[in-house]
Amino acid sequence: MITRLFQWIRGAFIAGILILVPLAATIWVLTFVMGFLEGTIRLLPSGWQPEAVVGRPLPGLGILITISAVMLAGGLTRSFIGQRVIDFYEAMLARVPIVSSIYQGVKQLTEALFSGGNNNQFRQVVLVEWPRRGVYAIAFHTGEAFLTADDPDEELVNVFLPTTPNPTSGFYLMLPRPEIRPLDLTVEEAFKLIMSAGIVAPDRKLMEKNEVSKLTHRDDGMTPLDDLTEK
Repeated sequence: MITRLFQWIRGAFIAGILILVPLAATIWVLTFVMGFLEGTIRLLPSGWQPEAVVGRPLPGLGILITISAVMLAGGLTRSFIGQRVIDFYEAMLARVPIVSSIYQGVKQLTEALFSGGNNNQFRQVVLVEWPRRGVYAIAFHTGEAFLTADDPDEELVNVFLPTTPNPTSGFYLMLPRPEIRPLDLTVEEAFKLIMSAGIVAPDRKLMEKNEVSKLTHRDDGMTPLDDLTEK
């Protein structure tokens, strides 16, 4: 009787955690974001503050101003003048080593997350065998490599292998095209999978096990990493 009661209490406690923790985390994130957006109104001159104009705070005005500013900036970037302004400040940032790296990393990540998976930086989500045989990782095909393989018939491609949970860092690899396997995943789904360490997984099977076992297995049984370690 006591054992059953203890098991029921334990099960109820775990079930409560599974329900309340995601809810609390969601509320916390929303509260933080809304508070941050609302606080942007403090950037206005003191004479333009709601207290000075109408005599009292106006909840939600900061959020409205922020959204309007983002939409205005987006509209300006589509104009000729706006594009020239962007080209100018990006050229200026490119001259600052550390700032340039941070800016380009954040920009590429933002484009990947908000462009619906149809951006030019990350052309396709692929599966590669890394860092050893039998271990697989999700990566992004980013373009054609500037080097050629020893075999003239074997084309090299650029692959970016992001790290978890920070996908802005990772490894740049040049792999033969046959050694990458395209996945039926959007860039957004891939980033969610990587950033959540596999917790937020797609609700469909992308590849059968026998198909995965054929990935990157050459006739000599070697992989790109085996080549590097032997040398």
